[in-house]
Amino acid sequence: MSTSALLALLMVVGLLTFLYRYAMIGFFASRSLPAWLHALCRHIAPASFAALTASALFVSGGDVQFTFDSPRPWAALVAVIVAWRTRNVLATIAAGMAALYLLKLLF
Repeated sequence: MSTSALLALLMVVGLLTFLYRYAMIGFFASRSLPAWLHALCRHIAPASFAALTASALFVSGGDVQFTFDSPRPWAALVAVIVAWRTRNVLATIAAGMAALYLLKLLF
């Protein structure tokens, strides 16, 4: 794909994203969200975080690989256990990063 085609594609996607968001803001500016939509919006942040995390853990070189021969999935498991036991975001991040750096030394 040429540079100019890629730039045009990025501009079109950016414009469509802007129009979509502006339409939603304009439509709901004077109205309140329906209860069902408000309930669904609570799940946007966790779903986005889960998608980003899964891609960081299991995508390597553009290929999806569900292997446990790298330190990332094991460090994520440590972070999940700490999050489950402590319910503390800072402890979860600290334990996950510490596990990642220690496991990198072993792998």
